[in-house]
Amino acid sequence: MSSPRFPLTISVLIACVSIAAANAEDEVGGYLFFGSDVSAESGKSHFPIVTMDKKNIYVDAGVDVKKVSHRASVRTRPELVLAETFADVLEIHFTTSSMANMQRAAQAVSDMHYAQFQTEVEVAMLNAQAEGDLSSGEDLSPADRALVGEIQDVEQDNADFQTAMQDSLDTGAFELDELADSIHVNCTLIPEKDIQGAYCVIVVSHNTMDMDTGEMLGRARFARAKYIGDLLADELVGLRLRVAVGEFNKEEAEFEFHLFTQDGEQVALSSSRGLKPLTPQEVATFKELSEKTSLRNRG
Repeated sequence: MSSPRFPLTISVLIACVSIAAANAEDEVGGYLFFGSDVSAESGKSHFPIVTMDKKNIYVDAGVDVKKVSHRASVRTRPELVLAETFADVLEIHFTTSSMANMQRAAQAVSDMHYAQFQTEVEVAMLNAQAEGDLSSGEDLSPADRALVGEIQDVEQDNADFQTAMQDSLDTGAFELDELADSIHVNCTLIPEKDIQGAYCVIVVSHNTMDMDTGEMLGRARFARAKYIGDLLADELVGLRLRVAVGEFNKEEAEFEFHLFTQDGEQVALSSSRGLKPLTPQEVATFKELSEKTSLRNRG
């Protein structure tokens, strides 16, 4: 995934902060990194996420705060973040699975059961039309012999179908190996201080393709939010998370993990891109320059 392009003013801010802090103390007052602005879908629009609990995401809809399902679609946009909270990520691993593959296989098994049931019903109806006992095989009338032939054809068609479907299940014909729709995160981290009501946003960036022409259409992103709960300072935290996203091509897919406090403030992680610890003086300088830049842009 190519690096996002940030405005020139951001580069200037970073440079100014570094220059202003040339003689600063080593005390850490904050962390600067490339994080993510996140929003969740409400109706036909996406609004900034304010916070999250076990059941809902809360978004800033402008005039009020609305709650949406925790399964709501989430969008992310790279942005430069100044955070006061930090967590050391000891390890993080992403794996994928496909519920759709399981559903396709389950549907195939269901189709096999349905075909067997239909066969049994059809055979019972044919037996009901017989004048004698078709199972005896003796002294059958021409009509009964015709019914026996129909029954054999019905049973053979079902047997062929059952065999073909079982072979397909055994060889994984209903599974599309390159596709996934679930992301699993196995993460171990140590928060620098208590984090109340923590939640995270998990993002996958992947290639898209026109299924009719095979033409590559570029990169797309899926994101989902997941509630975690309270994290205690200096305690080893093991996270095992799963989020369901839209089906995506897992070849060359890239994943992101963003952590937030209950107040919606993003937490700096040791794995955050471009992470730079700042002294209190650097933090003050950055905030001052950011405010000036904001005022200038609004003007």
